[in-house]
Amino acid sequence: MFNKYFSATYFICLSLFFAPLLYGQYRMPLYTDYLTDNYYVIHPAMAGAHYEGLKIRSSFRTQWLDVANAPSVQSLNVHARVGDRSGIGGLFFHDKNGFQSQIGFQGTYAHHINFFRSTAEVNQLSFGLSVGGSFHRHDQSSFDLSTGDPLISGTENRTSSIYADIGLTYNRLTSYAHLTIQNLIFKGKNISDYVFLDRPRRIIASVGNFFEIKPYWALEPSVMVDYIEHTNRPNIDVNLKSHHSINATQLWVGISYRKGLTDTLTQKNRVNYNEPFTQLSSIVGFNHKKWMFSYTYTIGIGNITMNNSGFHQISLGLDIFSDKYRIHTIRGTL
Repeated sequence: MFNKYFSATYFICLSLFFAPLLYGQYRMPLYTDYLTDNYYVIHPAMAGAHYEGLKIRSSFRTQWLDVANAPSVQSLNVHARVGDRSGIGGLFFHDKNGFQSQIGFQGTYAHHINFFRSTAEVNQLSFGLSVGGSFHRHDQSSFDLSTGDPLISGTENRTSSIYADIGLTYNRLTSYAHLTIQNLIFKGKNISDYVFLDRPRRIIASVGNFFEIKPYWALEPSVMVDYIEHTNRPNIDVNLKSHHSINATQLWVGISYRKGLTDTLTQKNRVNYNEPFTQLSSIVGFNHKKWMFSYTYTIGIGNITMNNSGFHQISLGLDIFSDKYRIHTIRGTL
C-alpha cells in the first residue's frame, strides 16, 4: 500500500523518466493510437484525407493495477471531408497521471490537392493546421506536509496552454508519408516539476507501405521518428501489421517496437547507470463495414519499467462514408 509521501515521490519520478513518452504535461501523450487506423491523432494533414465521409475514433488506455491514481488516457476525435479539397477535424482528450491531470482539445483544417487521373487512383498531397489548448491540474492537497519534502506544497495548481501545429502528408496508392511539427506556436506556463517549456516543439515523421502478398493478405511495415526538442531526445517506432480481408471484414495483427535513441541516467540500488527507453506493443483489431475495434497491449523492456503488467488500450471507431473510392481489397490509410 502506498502512503501519501511515497505516492507523491513515485509519480514525480515516473514523470521524469517517462518524459519522452508523456511529453511533459501540456499535450496528449503519444502512444500507438495512430496504428489503429487513426493517423489524424498525430498528423493534422490527415483530417478528411479519406475523400468522403466522417471518421470517429475513441480510445481508453490504462494500467489495470490495484494502484490509486494509476495513469490513464481517454480520447475522442472526429474528422471529415468537406468538398473536394478540404477537411476539418476535432480532438478531445483527458489525461491523468498520478496527481496530475489535464483536459485538452484542438480543431483542425486540412487542404488536399488531388492528382488522381480517375476515381480508381489515390494520389494526394495534404496540408494541415491544428489549433488547440489544454487545462492542467496538479493536486497536492491530500499530501502529508509533515514529511518535509520540498516538492510537496499542499496546494492545487492550475494553468493552461494554447498551441498551433502544422503538417504535410502524401498518400500515393498504398504508400504514405507524414511530417508534422507540433507546438510551432506555443503559449503556456510551467505547472509541475522539471517540465521545461522554453523549447516546446516536437517533430514527428512517419512513412509506410502496404505490400500485397496475396489478393486478400497484405503486410504494412512503417517507421515513425519522433524528436522532442525540450528533452533533446529522439525516439523511433518500428512497426509491422498484417492485414487480412474476409468478405466485408478486414482483420489485422501487428507489433510496434519503440526505442529511445539516447540513454536515460537513472539509479538502482544507489548505483548510477544508463539505459534507453524501450517499449513493445502488440495490436489486434478489425474493420467491419463502418465499425472499427482494436486492442493494444504495451509493456516496457529493460530494467527500468513502471510495472510488470503493462498498459491496456481499447479503441473504437465508426466510419460514415461512401465506398466510391474504395478500390483495394486491403484498405490503406485512407
